[in-house]
Amino acid sequence: MEKLLGFADLIDRLNGRIGRASVWLVLVCVLLSALTATLRYTLDWGSNAMIEAQWFLFGLVFMLCAPWTLQERGHVRVDILYNRFPPRVRVLIDIVGGLLFLLPVSILIVIDAWDYFLLSFHQNEASYNPGGLLWWPMKLVIPVGFVLLAAQGVSEVIKGVAILAGLRPLPSSGGGH
Repeated sequence: MEKLLGFADLIDRLNGRIGRASVWLVLVCVLLSALTATLRYTLDWGSNAMIEAQWFLFGLVFMLCAPWTLQERGHVRVDILYNRFPPRVRVLIDIVGGLLFLLPVSILIVIDAWDYFLLSFHQNEASYNPGGLLWWPMKLVIPVGFVLLAAQGVSEVIKGVAILAGLRPLPSSGGGH
């Protein structure tokens, strides 16, 4: 189990670093948005590439921060019963949810998104807007993001099993490992 926990720690560090680095893209997106608006209203000049870059940056933040958000227990929980269960039951729910829902869905999305990316890449797909950006690089982020999310799901399952095996302490409140 120690090797599995070491693997989980490796995944956690990777997704933590990627997530913390990706957070800075929010600032870049805000600055780009301000620059785009300033240029449009002061110089009556616009750029499709700048507008599309804002969309792409938002997508990057969403896709690359989702695994870190899972690790930090930041995803919204809508189950009103979950927090009423004892910590061991919550950990078991997290393990089952990860194995039955998160991992299969992530893997299916990776497979489908990879084909979506390849088609776009082979066609050198770009925006239809004049001066727009290439789209295939952003489409590559979809399978990459879901691979990272699936890996974080594996990490969460490993940590949950370690908790149930008594190798890690039970979470104090609100679930989490």
